[in-house]
Amino acid sequence: MRKQIFLQGWLGITAAFLLEAGPAYAQLRLIPDAARRVYEALPDLPLENTYTPINPNDGGPRPEEDTLVRRMMLYHLQVAGRSPTDRFDWQLTLADYCDANEPMVAQQYPGANRLTVNPYTRDKAVVQSLSRRQRQALLRALVLAFGGDPDPKPLYIPPDLKAAPALPTPEPMKPLLLPGRGGADLLRPL
Repeated sequence: MRKQIFLQGWLGITAAFLLEAGPAYAQLRLIPDAARRVYEALPDLPLENTYTPINPNDGGPRPEEDTLVRRMMLYHLQVAGRSPTDRFDWQLTLADYCDANEPMVAQQYPGANRLTVNPYTRDKAVVQSLSRRQRQALLRALVLAFGGDPDPKPLYIPPDLKAAPALPTPEPMKPLLLPGRGGADLLRPL
C-alpha cells in the first residue's frame, strides 16, 4: 500500500514537471525546421556556419546546421526568454543584435562554450549590416517560421468608444506666491 502511494506521488510530481517543461522543449525541437524555413524564405541571408565545434562528438548540431538563424533562435528562446510567435519579441531580439535594446552577454551567447570561436561578434556584425528592408524580411520570416502572425491586426474598438466625451477645460492655475524675507519664521510653532 505504501509503495503504491509513493509511486502515485512520484508519478504526479514527474508528470507536473514534464507538463511545465514541455513547451520549452517543444520549441527547441522546432528550431532546426524553423531555421530551414527562414533560409528558404531568405536565400541570400548569410549562413555563418563555418565554426568548428570544440568536441565534434558532443551530440550538438552538425556544423552545416549550426547557422546564424539557429543561434538567433536559441538566443531568443533560451537566453532572452521571449515568445517564438510574438512579432514584438522578435523586434526586441533584433534590437539586441543592433545594440539598441538589452545588452547581450558574449559568454551566454549560443555556441560560446561549444565552438572554438565564439560566434557572438560576427553574428551581431552580420545582423547590423542588414538593411532595414532585410531586417524587416528577417523579422517576418522568423515569426512565420514558428507559426506566428507577422502582421497583427489592431484590437477592435467599438464605434461608441472611439468618440471620447469632451472633458471640461480646467481653470488656469494661479501663480504660486513664494514667501519673501523672513518666511521661514512662519514655520515656527505658535
